[in-house]
Amino acid sequence: MELFESNNRIDHGGALVALPKHIPFPDVPHNSEVVNEFITFLFVVFAAGMQFLHIYRTAWWLPDSYINHSINIHLIDPYLVLFIVVMASRRLIYSLLNKGIEYVYSGSTRKIQKVPARFMFALLSIHLSYCVLKIFLRQNYLSPFLLLYPFMTYFLIFGFRIEPLIRITNVIETSYLNGIPMHCCSTNPSVVRDEIEMLKNDFNDRFKQTLFTSVINAYYAGFVPCFFAQNFLYYDVLWATQHIVFVWLSGFTMCAKFCFPAKYCDVLHRAALHLGQWTRIDGRSNNNQPPATWSKTVAWPTGSVVRYNGELYKSTGPVTLAIPGDVTHYRFYKLFNNPSIFYMVLTSVQMFLVMLQILLLCFSVEWHNILSLSFLTLTNHHTLFKLVRDYLVTQKVYAAETSIYEKLNAHFN
Repeated sequence: MELFESNNRIDHGGALVALPKHIPFPDVPHNSEVVNEFITFLFVVFAAGMQFLHIYRTAWWLPDSYINHSINIHLIDPYLVLFIVVMASRRLIYSLLNKGIEYVYSGSTRKIQKVPARFMFALLSIHLSYCVLKIFLRQNYLSPFLLLYPFMTYFLIFGFRIEPLIRITNVIETSYLNGIPMHCCSTNPSVVRDEIEMLKNDFNDRFKQTLFTSVINAYYAGFVPCFFAQNFLYYDVLWATQHIVFVWLSGFTMCAKFCFPAKYCDVLHRAALHLGQWTRIDGRSNNNQPPATWSKTVAWPTGSVVRYNGELYKSTGPVTLAIPGDVTHYRFYKLFNNPSIFYMVLTSVQMFLVMLQILLLCFSVEWHNILSLSFLTLTNHHTLFKLVRDYLVTQKVYAAETSIYEKLNAHFN
């Protein structure tokens, strides 16, 4: 299989610069938005239920106990539960509304899709305001601030946009296909750099969304039940804190798995191959090769040495269109030249999390701790399977691609 287009080369000073031709990427199954939001909704609701269990559990199993129920449900504020459920279901309801509109209006425009976003925002505001008012009348003046504090952080991160609150990915109709940005194999350096800028912003938005979603889920499913616990109740603070950390890490990897599927990272990998990389060198390692003056309109082949802002740079990769010394271009190429490293890091974190939970489960003796850890371990096994699969697929694909590139590069030289 060819890695380069035989008829897609640029003449550079009498030498042909072969532009990358990408090997086909296998079709890796990926959950739809509705399925992902349904799984996330169940995870957050059950995680909150486990935290309520940590706080309001009873000693019903003791032989002399007069209590015949395992949890003091009457002590839990129903409006607090409703608030958590509404926050957890906001994206699920929005995705279902979007699917309904797409079914009724096939090929719906972006303008029509804004209708459920406005409806969801109004519905969400009414329900949350009602719950906050009821909780405020039962609690104190600090309760509304703690319930609405994540929204202040949201406005600092995303501004006054509605969509990031009710949708995990921001899809632009003209640049995306099935939620994945499209890659253009262009020979124009400025077009390639503009595409890199768009993909960089998209990756940053997805990462911010992953971090924010995992934190807000852990906040409402873990911290909020602890704060609103009755003062006369005693519960294990260490286990409750541990539960918050586990929910955050589990939610982070779960969200990252959806936001960064293997097909998405392959698009960024293809763009990185077109971008290339400049490595700064000194004059002594130049071997008296006269450097050229870098030009933004030139596609530079492997091994080119240029001078830019008084520094010498050497190109790596099949073709280099990056700006020498540009930190953004350097990081983009380093991260997505081999995306399997990205999945290896996520897989390692998830595997450590699963092993730690299994270890804690082996030494747990209290029934509510066993139930909580079993739920988290089972959930994380599903995420671990998806991450390991993506890592193995990307590792084999990009190892084969690198091998083909090295052979063809030796042939051209």
